[in-house]
Amino acid sequence: MVNRLFILDNDLIIHIFIATMIRGLMSVGTYIPTQHTIQNICTDKHDDSTKLTKVLNIENLAQEGDNIRIMPTSEDLSRPSSDAQFIKQALDKKMSDRTNLIASSHQALPNITVNGVAIDPKAVAAEVQYHPANSQEEALFLAAQALVMRELLRQEVVMRLGERVWLENEEAAIAKLLEQQVIAKSPDKTSCQNYYHANQVEFFSTPIMTLRHILLACPPQEGEERIELKKQARQLIDLLNQSQNRDSDFIELARRYSACPSKDDGGELGVLQKGSTVPEFESAVFALPVGISINPIETRYGIHVIEVLQKQEGRQLSFEEAYPIIENHLKQQSFHHSLCDYLFELSQKADIIGIELKMNEQNIYRG
Repeated sequence: MVNRLFILDNDLIIHIFIATMIRGLMSVGTYIPTQHTIQNICTDKHDDSTKLTKVLNIENLAQEGDNIRIMPTSEDLSRPSSDAQFIKQALDKKMSDRTNLIASSHQALPNITVNGVAIDPKAVAAEVQYHPANSQEEALFLAAQALVMRELLRQEVVMRLGERVWLENEEAAIAKLLEQQVIAKSPDKTSCQNYYHANQVEFFSTPIMTLRHILLACPPQEGEERIELKKQARQLIDLLNQSQNRDSDFIELARRYSACPSKDDGGELGVLQKGSTVPEFESAVFALPVGISINPIETRYGIHVIEVLQKQEGRQLSFEEAYPIIENHLKQQSFHHSLCDYLFELSQKADIIGIELKMNEQNIYRG
């Protein structure tokens, strides 16, 4: 029988790479801009002992049971908080959007063995769903390729760690094997400096700000009500601009009139960075200077009175600030390179019949 020629594709590498990261095989850090910019940006504690001397003709809009939030949204909460989650979510989405390819015949597959162990055609058919491709035949072969690599790893686990380790948890067993066999070299400082100077455009801090707001809630479609709420919001802005005790007055107004749960904190939303709240709110507030906004801000939730407390624009990070990010990035590259080499070495040492695995240089991620 003529052997088919297959390429060890990058999806397979990523699939194994995900498993190792999820199990904590390597430390994958997520860059948090606020760790490299303003420290302790939050404002001082407020003194609300001074009560309002004016009463506005505004209905109490913060009814019991209100559950209106400006940040984070459900979309924000679904954002990955680490590189491992990001890759896993991307792969999960790819798999959920795939076209299910069902193998109607196993005759297209050669008899495949790995060191004498046969790859079950039924297992290949079941694996197809994880390998979207342009044709059914291609998907079948990609599935077969993945199972060959899995069998190679299984045999290595059994030989080095014992069969019980594999039977207890296959994914954890692979992670443990790779932890022992795949070594990611830590880059030296010179390599990190060279990377920094060649890629400085990548190292800018994200603009951040702290603010507080008063939300006068209104559904998006209520045109006349929104017009009226804008008038009331302007009354609040005028009152705050005239106040001799703006800090305590803002807190009191937020507690009395805001429909956002942040009213319990005097309207404070904490530290915001781009991407952390709804687009229309973000685009408006990041254009504001420090202080009370001249005009109210309108979003899908209603009308907002905004006070920007502190603001810092994005800036070029120094090498010292970027160093841990670069070091982690280059270490990930080294790990991926070593992983590719290890899988290639396994395939070359094994007696594989029915399929030939070849590491294609263009599919190796070198960074």
